Amino acid sequence: MIETYLLEQFAAFARFGTLLKASEELHITQPTLSRSMKKLEEELGVSIFHRENSKLSLNETGKVAAEYAKKALQANQDLIDHVLAHDRSLRTVSIGSSSPFPINELMPTLQEYLTEKTILTELVDTDEHLLTGLKNRRYDIIILHSLPEDKALYCQRYMDEQICLTVDENHSFAKKKSISFAEMRGMRILVSGRIGFWMDICKKHLSESDLLIQTSSEALGELIEASTLPFFNSDRMIEMGYQTPGRVSVPIGDEDAHATYWAACRTSDQNKYRAIFNAVRSYTLRHKTRNSR
Repeated sequence: MIETYLLEQFAAFARFGTLLKASEELHITQPTLSRSMKKLEEELGVSIFHRENSKLSLNETGKVAAEYAKKALQANQDLIDHVLAHDRSLRTVSIGSSSPFPINELMPTLQEYLTEKTILTELVDTDEHLLTGLKNRRYDIIILHSLPEDKALYCQRYMDEQICLTVDENHSFAKKKSISFAEMRGMRILVSGRIGFWMDICKKHLSESDLLIQTSSEALGELIEASTLPFFNSDRMIEMGYQTPGRVSVPIGDEDAHATYWAACRTSDQNKYRAIFNAVRSYTLRHKTRNSR
């Protein structure tokens, strides 16, 4: 068996091309690296270097060896990554979402059914990022704002969300049944910096000068309380009580101001998270029944 440190040093030499550059990268001396390369040759039992005037370079066999060394190191790293990921999966469940409200709403269910697990959550901007993360086992469950077509995924419709603009009750928009993004252009609108994919929707329709983006929830709340500036809200947030006295929330009528969320996991994990998805289904049915009354 060839020791890993020899392969790492050999791969560094192959990458940088000289003992000087490779030794600097590895933080070892040139003589130490030179001895390691000689030991590697002895263990392989073949010559892998050209030696001319104290200059070392790979011969044809050495170039082949370098490719296999790179693959061996990658396989070694893959082993470490997969073992660590498996160990983490025994103790944690990682949830990714493209929007903050669905993951906040799902958290009590997760805590109820995953009592012995540490729940990690992450808010990202795109469904593509979530799907890649699910396939790479970065996430165990994801919440998307579009239905994926991948048959390797198990999906359950979760909820809908409609974005609104909340304005002062004396604002000209306050009596409207709905407004469009086009009507908002040129206004100064407060918006949280942590709204996932909704930020891309806002930037698609409005200029950056229209958006007063606040990275701090506390600062956003203080500005809402101290001013009459409009701010983005949603029907879901309003249902939860996030409505400011003296303000009116007007739905935004553009098609992409409405989202349908889907919870998804790998099909192979469907049974593991069956209770979670049954709860998601029940949530959807309860909300549908409530809205139909």
